[in-house]
Amino acid sequence: MTTVSVPATASTPERRPLLSSLQTRQRLLVLGGVAVVLALITMLQAINAYSTSYELFRGIAEVNSTTVDASERALQYIAQASQAAADYAVLTSDTPLYEQSQNDIFRNFASFRDEMGILRGNLQSNAERTAYTVAETFTFSRFWRHVSDLVAQRSNDAVARQQYLAADNHVRSWINPALQELETLNFEQMEAAGEAALSVIFAQVILLAIPAVALGLLVTYLSQMLRQKVHRYLTPGIDAAAVLSWLVLIIMVLNLLAAPNQVRVMIQDAYRSVSGSSRVLVDANLANRAESSELLDVERAEAWDARFDEAAERVKLRMCGQSNCIERAFTSGTAETADTQRVLSAESISEADLAEIQSIPPLIANITFSGELAALEQARVAFNDYLAANAQLRGLVAAGDIEGAVALNTGTDMGTSQEAFDRFTNAMEQLRDVNRKVFDETWASASATLQNNRVVFGLVGYLLIAGLIVWGMYHRYREL
Repeated sequence: MTTVSVPATASTPERRPLLSSLQTRQRLLVLGGVAVVLALITMLQAINAYSTSYELFRGIAEVNSTTVDASERALQYIAQASQAAADYAVLTSDTPLYEQSQNDIFRNFASFRDEMGILRGNLQSNAERTAYTVAETFTFSRFWRHVSDLVAQRSNDAVARQQYLAADNHVRSWINPALQELETLNFEQMEAAGEAALSVIFAQVILLAIPAVALGLLVTYLSQMLRQKVHRYLTPGIDAAAVLSWLVLIIMVLNLLAAPNQVRVMIQDAYRSVSGSSRVLVDANLANRAESSELLDVERAEAWDARFDEAAERVKLRMCGQSNCIERAFTSGTAETADTQRVLSAESISEADLAEIQSIPPLIANITFSGELAALEQARVAFNDYLAANAQLRGLVAAGDIEGAVALNTGTDMGTSQEAFDRFTNAMEQLRDVNRKVFDETWASASATLQNNRVVFGLVGYLLIAGLIVWGMYHRYREL
C-alpha cells in the first residue's frame, strides 16, 4: 500500500512565526512613526510656549517699562528745567548760581526733548497719542515760549518773574498731568500683563504637556514592547528617547511655571517701587517749585504755601501712607529691619488716600530688597529737614526778609532748603536704583533662560528624541 504525503497549508505552525514577525514590524513602524510625529508636534509647541512667555516678558520689560521710564524721566527733566528757570528769575547776576541756573534750563530741556522722542516712538493707543500731543503742544508752544522770553528779558525782574510763573503754570496744569497719564496707562498695561501671566503661561504648559506626555507614554510603551519581543534588557535608541522625553518635559514644565513668579518679582516687588519712587520725586518737585514761586510772587504767599502743603502731603502718603508717618523712624534696631508698626500703618492706608497716589502701595509697605529700607529712611530724615527749612522760609517771607528767604531757598550749605532737598532726591534715586537693578537683572535672567531653553530643549531636545526613535526602530527592526 502506497503512502501519500499531504502538503502543509498556510495555517500550519511553520508559517505563524513569520506572520507574527511581520505584524510586529508593521506595528513598530506605525507606532514609531506616530512617536516621531508627536516629537515634532511637541517641539513646535515647546518653541511656541517659550516664545509666548518670552514675548510676555519683553512686553513688560521693553515696551511698557520703556514708556513708563521715559514718562517719569520727562517729568523729572521738565521739573528741573522749570526749577532752574525759577532760580534764574529769583537770583541776581552777582551770585555764582545765576549762570549755572541758566545752563541748567537748557541742559534739562534738551534731556526732556530726548525723552519725548522715546515716548513718540512707543505710542500704542489713541489715549497715549492724545496724552502725548497735549504734553508736546503745551511744552513747545507755551512753556518754552515763556522760558525763552524769561531768558531774553531777564534784565527786567518783573517781566522775568511773570514769564516764569506763566511757564510753570503750564507745567502744573497741562504738561505734568499729560505725562502722568502716559505713565499711568503703560503702568496699568504692565500690571495687567503681570496678572495675566499665570493664566497665559499655564495655558501654554497644558498645550505643551498634552503631546509631550503622549510622546513619553508612547515611547515608554515601545521600549517595553520591544524588550519583550527581542528578549533584551536594553533597546538602544528607544530607551534613551523614553528617558529623554520625560526628562525634557519635567525641566520645561518647571522652567515655564517659574516664569510667573519672575513676573511678580519684576512688577510687584521691584517696579512698583521704581514707579513709586519716581512719583514721589514728581510731587517733591512740585513742592519745591511752589516754594520758589512764593519768592517770585510774595503777594500770593498763602496760595503757594497751600500748593506746597498739597504736594508734601502726597509725598508722605507715597512714602508711608499717613499724614504724620514721617515723624518716626522707619527702621527698628538695624538699618535693614523695618518698624512693624510703620509697615502696618502704611498697609492700612484709606481708600481715598490710596486713590490719591494712583493705587500704588506706599513704599514702606513694599520693602523687599537689601538697601531699600536704608535709602527710604535717609529720604525720611532729609524730607523732615526740608519741611523744617520751608517753615523757616515762610517765617522769613512773613517778616519781609525776602533776601534771607532767597538765600535759604537757593543755598547749598547745611540747613538750607536746597541742601535738604538734594539729600532727599539722592536718597529716593538710590531707592529707585535698587529696585531698577532687580527689575533689569530678573528680565535679563528670564530672557536668557527662555531663549536658551527654547533652543536646547524645545528644538534640539525634541529633534534628538525623534532621531533616537528612528535609530532605535532601525536597530530593532532588523532583529524582528
